[in-house]
Amino acid sequence: MSVPALQRRAWVVLDEGNAMPVAATLMEAGWQVPQVLQGVQACAALLRDAVELPDVVVCGLHFEDGDGLQLTRLLGALAHPPAVYFATLQQRAVIKAAISLAAACRVRVAGYCESPDDAGVIVRDLASYSSPPPVKARTPLPQLSRQEASDLLRQGRLEGWVQPKMRLATSEVVGFECLMRARDEAGGLVTPDRLVPVLCANGLIEEATLEMARQTVDMVAACLLEGMAVSGSINVSMQSLSDRAFCHELARTTERAQLDPSWLTVEITESDAMADLSTVIENTTRIRMLGFNLAIDDFGTGYSSLYQLSQIPFSELKIERMFVADAHIDPRKRAIVQACAQLAVALDLKVVAEGVETVEELEVVRAAGCTEVQGYLVARPQPAAQALQWLRGLDLMRVPL
Repeated sequence: MSVPALQRRAWVVLDEGNAMPVAATLMEAGWQVPQVLQGVQACAALLRDAVELPDVVVCGLHFEDGDGLQLTRLLGALAHPPAVYFATLQQRAVIKAAISLAAACRVRVAGYCESPDDAGVIVRDLASYSSPPPVKARTPLPQLSRQEASDLLRQGRLEGWVQPKMRLATSEVVGFECLMRARDEAGGLVTPDRLVPVLCANGLIEEATLEMARQTVDMVAACLLEGMAVSGSINVSMQSLSDRAFCHELARTTERAQLDPSWLTVEITESDAMADLSTVIENTTRIRMLGFNLAIDDFGTGYSSLYQLSQIPFSELKIERMFVADAHIDPRKRAIVQACAQLAVALDLKVVAEGVETVEELEVVRAAGCTEVQGYLVARPQPAAQALQWLRGLDLMRVPL
């Protein structure tokens, strides 16, 4: 439900010719407009003086003393920033980039108008806008200590949660990714944001990764014994791959379970793959020589060199969720997904779209040429035992979408 207009406040930060007409039209519509400004510096001064903030700042992108991008960053630095409404003659690509910047700075966008002199359009756009209800601040959980992280490993409280991957052509589950979790002494779930940084900082990540590998191998072996042909994948850092002892222990994990290593995929992030080329080639080639598959994860987020990508023996490319989300309504995202998929196909790689949550996103990645998908539409991450029961309940391993 919209907040009554009389309760809404706007600042207008536009060039001299448009600021007053827009402010006057907003006030006629019932808005309070306590500040009408013609530049960035005056607005910055008000923010420094901690005056009462508005619900929306109607601003342009170009001023003699700065630009709307600076202003967006200033707003983003506030604990509870107002929304922005961009009114500018700039190209649509520039406006979309400004909207992306606002999102990156945690600033809501109330809309945009490509005719800053059309006050009526601006007011109509803002007629249905209302500020979000205040969000209660969540008390962050304390960081784990090295001793606590070590205890999780020693006491066997690391827990692999799995998220299935589905083949697009048949809707069959063909694999899953193992995601690291843990249980504290009270049985509460310890999420990766609290767990992984501590493990990495204290030299425990390789031991934890090998535990995830063992749990993944056990899950794959259990599925194969029941006639369910699913592979598994684990996330491994490039630092771990540079350790030959780690790689050979990974191989022994599959040997002990009498599992062909080709049933296991090692995932490295794109940013990891863009380290020193000779080191990356050596480490990734070694893991392929041992029989494992190799995936590049979060593709599109690391600005990778296509030359480097062509030199590394990947078998799979995973397109990052940020490009898949809402791709059905964003032609630029759709183009990126399609380009990534085409590149992967040209390099003879499997293409997995991550984070697919809606049928519309599914159709986009299908049309783009992706071969597999992973995301909430298929299934959420879940404990291995629960995932095994879920698989058993499927008809011919097909996901009913």
